[in-house]
Amino acid sequence: MSIEIVYETHATTADNEAGIATGWLPGALSATGRLQARELGRRRRRDDGIVAVFT
Repeated sequence: MSIEIVYETHATTADNEAGIATGWLPGALSATGRLQARELGRRRRRDDGIVAVFT
């Protein structure tokens, strides 16, 4: 039996682009971050066998 681990980072926020670590702040996605989020949605839309998600 094998296990595949998939790691996805969060999308880029406006704070990230300004050199600020968003951390516990309610950051807003930048234009780049919105594009990254759309791409993530396309990658994970189909049945790719993921059975658990941890955040």
